[in-house]
Amino acid sequence: MIDSSKRKLFKAVSWKSMGFVILSVLTFMATGDLRTVGIIGVVYHLLMIVLYFLHENAWERVSWGKTSGLFIQMTGMSGAGKTTLSRLVQQRLRKKGVQVEVIDGDEYRAGLCSDLGFSKEDRNTNIRRLGFVSKVLARNNVVSIISAINPYEEVREELCELAENVKVVYVKCDLDTLKERDTKGLYRKALLPDGDPDKIYNFTGISDPFEEPTDPDLLVVTNNEDIESSARKLEDFILKSIC
Repeated sequence: MIDSSKRKLFKAVSWKSMGFVILSVLTFMATGDLRTVGIIGVVYHLLMIVLYFLHENAWERVSWGKTSGLFIQMTGMSGAGKTTLSRLVQQRLRKKGVQVEVIDGDEYRAGLCSDLGFSKEDRNTNIRRLGFVSKVLARNNVVSIISAINPYEEVREELCELAENVKVVYVKCDLDTLKERDTKGLYRKALLPDGDPDKIYNFTGISDPFEEPTDPDLLVVTNNEDIESSARKLEDFILKSIC
C-alpha cells in the first residue's frame, strides 16, 4: 500500500508536532522561561526544515543505493518451476525493500487474457499483453517478472525491444522430469490418444513447439538444482541488474 499525499502530510505534521512538544517540555524544565521555550522551539524547527531540504537535495545527486525498474520475461515449459521460483524471490526481495510484481501467466489468462485460446497467434498476443503490463511497471521502478511459458523466440525478442532493462530468464527442466512431476496432471492429459475427452491439445513441448532461447541472460536448470539454489541465483541476478 502506498501512502497518499494527504496521509504523508498528516504524518509529517504529527511527527513535527510531537518533536516540538518534547523539545518545549525539555527546554522549560531546563530554563523555566516560556519565552525561551518559544524562541528555541521555533528557531530549531525552522532550521531543521531548511537542513532537511538541503540534505534531501544532496542525496538526490548520489546514485549509490538507488534501484531501477527491471522487466524480466521468464520462459520455460509448464511445471519447470517459473511461478514457484518467482514467488519465492518476490518474498525475499520485498523484505529488502525492493518492489516486485509477479505477472503470473495462469492468473492473467483468467482475467486480462480470458478471450484468448492456445493457437500460436493467441499465445503471442497473450505474451504481448503481459509484456505491456510489465513495461509499465518497470518504468515505475518495479521489478516485474513475467511467469509464463513464453515459447516463441520471435516474441521474446520483440519484448526485449519494449524497454531498456529487459532480461530473459530461461527456467529449464528436461521433459522426463516434467512428466514425473506433473503436479497438475497436464502432461498425462496431453499424452492421451486423440479423441479422448480428457486430452489436452496444443500443449507446449508435446503437441506444440517450445523454442529454446538462443542466448538467455540467466539460465536456471531446475532438474539439476534445488529450489533454494535456483532462488539464490535469480535473486542475485536481479539485485545486480537493478543497482
